[in-house]
Amino acid sequence: MLGERIRFARETAGLRQSDVAEKLGISESGISEIESGKREPKAAHLSVLAGLFHRSIDFFFSDEPLRPDYVLWRCRPEDEEQARRLQREFLQLCEDYRTLEELLGCPKPLSLPEAHSTKGQYDYEDAENLALDVWMKFRLGDTPAEVLPRVLEEYNVRVFALEMGDKASASCTRSERLGACILLNMNSKTWRRNFDMAHELFHLLTWGIFRTFGDEVSNVASAMEESMANVFASRLLLPEVPFCQRLHGTTAGGNPLMVSDVHELAREFNVSAEAVVYRVAGLSRWPKERTAEAVERTRACYPGRESHPISCLPERYVVLTERAYRQGLISFAQAAKYLRMGFKKAQSILEPPEDVTNLDSPLETAHR
Repeated sequence: MLGERIRFARETAGLRQSDVAEKLGISESGISEIESGKREPKAAHLSVLAGLFHRSIDFFFSDEPLRPDYVLWRCRPEDEEQARRLQREFLQLCEDYRTLEELLGCPKPLSLPEAHSTKGQYDYEDAENLALDVWMKFRLGDTPAEVLPRVLEEYNVRVFALEMGDKASASCTRSERLGACILLNMNSKTWRRNFDMAHELFHLLTWGIFRTFGDEVSNVASAMEESMANVFASRLLLPEVPFCQRLHGTTAGGNPLMVSDVHELAREFNVSAEAVVYRVAGLSRWPKERTAEAVERTRACYPGRESHPISCLPERYVVLTERAYRQGLISFAQAAKYLRMGFKKAQSILEPPEDVTNLDSPLETAHR
């Protein structure tokens, strides 16, 4: 039923009937009548609703079951309106990726493994073992942060980025419909995004353990789950063998670990200096007081580092958009919308080179 799907989309987007009525220029009772099926929405209204809810118009006429897509936040924006907007935009990016794959007939199944606990209740030892298993299975090497984004794309984990300001962090979602997706903060430094990515990867791997309880789905992580995600990220990005080898080389001959050494290790492994301190503290079993003092001393002597920008969209997503446009499956305006670009910038990407007539033609002609 059309009205039911409109109501579902509105509630999922966290909007009130009055919010939607204002955008459509009709009364709140009019929205109520549309959602109850007593009134048919105009075509122009459906277009506005699709944009407002970050849904495709096809969604309103689909026969797919209505299941909410849950987004798990590491650090949700304090402004609730901003949080709802970012969540809607994130889910729309996930939806667009799925639509592009379906248009081109090239959906990639999610190959990300799911974690399991043999003891009934997941604990810190499980999180540490999971990090080691992932490090080995994904072949992340000595400096995992350098290759993790590429490896995740190979496992069809979609990593997006949006501007969130300084108060928010990252989020993720996993479902049969959308696959596994991560949202990072474009405003964060490179090393923080790396840790956020590994942190969210833990949630994606353990989604079936922590998110579903009977018939209910939990979209809020407990303090213990968040702590385990941090342990996982630390073990994954600072793997014990290569990290200890580098650490022992620094402190060889009884030399004390200097603040400058911590920052050098942080640059080498592309994580924050604080992450290095916590990893050293865990390996050396420092008491909390000593760890806290070392963290403060490290923060007070920050030498400065270069942070690199991140693209809003995964590379494969951009490639799929280009292919869909060049094959005539989407219009230029639709392609620009998929790419989150203005027409002028999108034109420089979407227009094929002058000496190429068809980028999707076979490389070689068939031999007879």
